[in-house]
Amino acid sequence: MKFKYLVITLFLIAQSCSVSSKIGVRNTGAQTQKVQEKIQAYLLSKHVNGSIAVVKKNKVIFNEGIGLANRATGRMNLPSTTFPIGSVTKVIVAACILQLQEKGKLSTEDSISTFIPNFPNGSRIKLIQLLNHTSGIEENLFFHGKSKDMLKGISVKFPAGKKWDYNDINYFVLGLVVEKASGESLHNYIQKNIFDKASMQHSGFMTQNRPVPYNSKGYIKTGDYAMPVNILNLSKLFGCGDIYSTALDLCLFDEALLSGKLLSKRSLQEMLTPGSRSKYGEGVYIYDNQVFSRGVVGGWETLHVFFKDQTIMAILLNVRDKNINIHQLSSDIKKIIH
Repeated sequence: MKFKYLVITLFLIAQSCSVSSKIGVRNTGAQTQKVQEKIQAYLLSKHVNGSIAVVKKNKVIFNEGIGLANRATGRMNLPSTTFPIGSVTKVIVAACILQLQEKGKLSTEDSISTFIPNFPNGSRIKLIQLLNHTSGIEENLFFHGKSKDMLKGISVKFPAGKKWDYNDINYFVLGLVVEKASGESLHNYIQKNIFDKASMQHSGFMTQNRPVPYNSKGYIKTGDYAMPVNILNLSKLFGCGDIYSTALDLCLFDEALLSGKLLSKRSLQEMLTPGSRSKYGEGVYIYDNQVFSRGVVGGWETLHVFFKDQTIMAILLNVRDKNINIHQLSSDIKKIIH
């Protein structure tokens, strides 16, 4: 299937069935229960620690926690357990940029310097090049987040548009653009225009004043030992990794994105159009049968993905284990469903 037909199909599917109307109701039919048991057995066999939600054709197929949220206290992972979602934050920020474009506050063809004067090479870098990681800017060791000396920590390593180079700094800058264009803080904008509209009631932000609002502990597994990680460095996560959420909330975001609650059909198509240098669009990777974004931060790893057959899936792990491939987990779960 060619990409443009994938976009249209995904959008029309979402328009025809609103997941949110039944998202809080778990389907308990005999066939669905059997699938749930198989998914749970599979996850246990893989020693997964986290929370997983699967929605298909407006029904919650699976929404469970697996393993421990905190090994020291013995607290279990639950459907309500919250996790830092890392770079999945980027697709949420991309949606904000596209919303502001719809409102006439900006254009993705605008230059960075339109919003941030004196930005290095800013007159030659378009917002679209930040969105698809072809801006050519990079973060150096002296970059310390949002401060009056911020621009001193940014340099240019190649002309904009010449190649793809995934870099968190692109979305950090886009977060600043959202603030300039909207006239309010990025977090306030996301709360009102993304979380509230998508009914994401268990999602929020990590801030300097509240660095650990989530309720899972992150671990990195080495051999048989899972080492707890320290509190995350929030100064570099603005706009690119400072959101926490639940698995079901991420499914709600995808449903709202596809159903037109957050973006117009035209904006959705722009988001789901790969850049000329990669399979990355605006906050997401686009392949023939799926669209996804993945986040890795500290001891957490997150994947959210929607397939062309109306399956939406979110996998949030709080133990990073080199023996667990999160993409393989999503693929295997999808096979179990079928």
